[in-house]
Amino acid sequence: MLIELHLLTPHAPANLNRDDFGRPKTAYFGGTERGRISSQALKRAIRKSPYVAQRLGDKISTRSLHIPLMIYESLKGDYEGDAEKLERLGIVCEAVANGLGKAEKVNKDDEFALKTSQIVFLTKGEIARLTQFVRETVESDRKLTKSAIKDLSKTVAAESGINERPTDGVDVALFGRMTTDEANAFKAVDAAMQVAHPIATHTTITETDYFTAVDDWKQDREAESEAETRGSGHIGELDFNSAVYYKYFSCDFDLLVQNLGGDRDAAVEALEVVFDAACRVSPSGKQNSFASHSPAEAALLVIRDVKTPCSLAAAFEAPVPATEDGYVAESIRRMLRRYDRLVKAYELDDRAAAFVLEGDLPDGPYERAEKLSDLWAFLRNHTNATV
Repeated sequence: MLIELHLLTPHAPANLNRDDFGRPKTAYFGGTERGRISSQALKRAIRKSPYVAQRLGDKISTRSLHIPLMIYESLKGDYEGDAEKLERLGIVCEAVANGLGKAEKVNKDDEFALKTSQIVFLTKGEIARLTQFVRETVESDRKLTKSAIKDLSKTVAAESGINERPTDGVDVALFGRMTTDEANAFKAVDAAMQVAHPIATHTTITETDYFTAVDDWKQDREAESEAETRGSGHIGELDFNSAVYYKYFSCDFDLLVQNLGGDRDAAVEALEVVFDAACRVSPSGKQNSFASHSPAEAALLVIRDVKTPCSLAAAFEAPVPATEDGYVAESIRRMLRRYDRLVKAYELDDRAAAFVLEGDLPDGPYERAEKLSDLWAFLRNHTNATV
């Protein structure tokens, strides 16, 4: 079973995801430049949102270069005053770092190398098992010779149990480990969800905000001449754009269930929370400057038995033109019309529901959702979930 979510989200002036020059990311599509957001930025915004944390809590994992250091910091207080055990703790944590890839020092003067060479994605349960393994090894009579430490780095995954497929991390189950072959100690997890780079439905123009910061002391002081109070304390520039973004998520539901240990209800709950967050949250780039927090204007939820993903991005290959109604209304019309044509032309046996925040919903092969929560009720009903 394949479950898709198609969204249209407008953003007033923003720099949600910038390139190496600090400008909003862009892509050419249909011969014109469009605003773009990387899928990584969107996934992180969802994973780290307070909304998801509140709903899923301990089911959200940790992605970091510093997991061995985290374990070291969490345990070193237990061995204060015991130099031998503190040294063993550092040695074992460094072996963990090598077991997760290749150990590196955080700072060049550090005694132990407690950072991994690549970012590692572990569930809370896996980190807890690693921590317990480190504690038991430190407190054991196990010899830590150079050869023994080298062997330990090769067996740490199996000995701690992180070589098994985790079933307690929703984000790992959805988005995969996201690591290279260098870290082959732990069980690989194939991503159940694919996330497209959101792109603008219309041609976008990157603009520049020229701004100044006034020096309060200089402005407020009594000066002999007015000229002494003039001038800025800081001058800067910040690039931004405005756009209506098309967002696309495609989830292999059977793989998600498998990644969560066969728990179908947990898979549906995970999808509901993540999809709901996708409708509500925005990437964090330059939000203190722009506060461009916009919920989705339209959402189309599709459930398909045949695993043939169908993006609706082609609906915007010809850029949506500006009208007195803006871009949103025509973007919604095009997205739903494209879906209607795909269903008919490819004879798709879908079940679908559509939600629009404002305006009429065109007739099509989907049920009408009056509220956003109706989409998730539709999801539960058509996946036979009991959550």
